[in-house]
Amino acid sequence: MKQLNITTTAFAVVTLDGLDINNVIKQAADLAHEVLEELSIYRQKNGLDSDTFACEGSCCAFLDLIDD
Repeated sequence: MKQLNITTTAFAVVTLDGLDINNVIKQAADLAHEVLEELSIYRQKNGLDSDTFACEGSCCAFLDLIDD
């Protein structure tokens, strides 16, 4: 008996509150970049260590997660 070959193709649209999820992720990435930039400037102006703000690490981890 011959084996069946089955190919399935699917398409999904993912949204969050009606917004395309890719746009939501892009906005989150833009925010993470903005936070990193502003905190970096603040730390430099005030002579603070690079590990002063834990949220910088969180921003970097998020950006790494989405390969940004």
